Amino acid sequence: MNASVPKKPVPLTLSAFIKQMTMFYIDHELEDEVNALVEKEVCSRKAEMAGIGTHDGFRAFVRRTPNAIEKILSLLSFSEERFKRIVTMLRLQKGFMPTTEWSLSKVRSMMLENPMWMDEITGLLSQGAILPEYTELIPPFYRSNLLIDETTISRLASEDDIRRSAKKSFEGMYNNRLGDSFFAYIEKSVKKVCGQIGVVCESKCQVPSLGLGEVAGIAIPNSQCPRILIDVTYGITTSSAQTKYAERAERISKRLRELSVGKSDDERMIYINVVDGAGWVARQADLAKLLRASDYLLNIKTIQFLSDIIQFHFKKG
Repeated sequence: MNASVPKKPVPLTLSAFIKQMTMFYIDHELEDEVNALVEKEVCSRKAEMAGIGTHDGFRAFVRRTPNAIEKILSLLSFSEERFKRIVTMLRLQKGFMPTTEWSLSKVRSMMLENPMWMDEITGLLSQGAILPEYTELIPPFYRSNLLIDETTISRLASEDDIRRSAKKSFEGMYNNRLGDSFFAYIEKSVKKVCGQIGVVCESKCQVPSLGLGEVAGIAIPNSQCPRILIDVTYGITTSSAQTKYAERAERISKRLRELSVGKSDDERMIYINVVDGAGWVARQADLAKLLRASDYLLNIKTIQFLSDIIQFHFKKG
């Protein structure tokens, strides 16, 4: 009956979409899990870093602790990237010709293998602010942080100071897990709608028809003969990765148009992007690309429209 035929959902405008975006997605279970890890790290650092105020204690800490350099830099509030630049400078000074930068784990392994590097890095991190050999090499603005003295050691007595330092070391893991949690939330919403309508879906799968090994976040009903493709992204920071993501969406959209030549509106594949996070609000040019590339652009607050979208595009099977 005509009354039961679903109407085609109307895509949101960019301004309407942005107004309904969730700036910061919160997963309370993840928050509790990461908080427990931070507290465990606080207790660990208080005990294991207590002796780094002496050169012997510093060396012993480096030998027994796999991520010792990361923890020391965190205590000193010194950028890991800046430290790696300084190490590269020192390698050049010693007559080496670096082709790549050393990771923090590589720095530690070189310290364990070569007494020269153990002495150099120990001096740099524990007394770099006052050693004359670094005066003309490292700007005072940066160099002043390279000092382990009574003030530095006193931070280990303050759980709040250690906690702030420890949390920085979990930021990368936290952001990655938050992205995974966001995807899981959207995936669960899609599966629920599919179950209600009587169709299936496949997650994180290669879609042969797209070519070049492209992986879709979710394909409905499957990756071999998809009717609907859904990609999912969440970002709280801005980076060139968002431009690359938008450009990838444009490539997929172009490929879908090519595959739709000669097909009716009911036969062509539909492309949906689910996007959220403060980082995307700050990259509205990339967001506009996503809007143009997508049949529908959704976020957590508009995910309920997914039911109407799937029902409409599966109305004939």
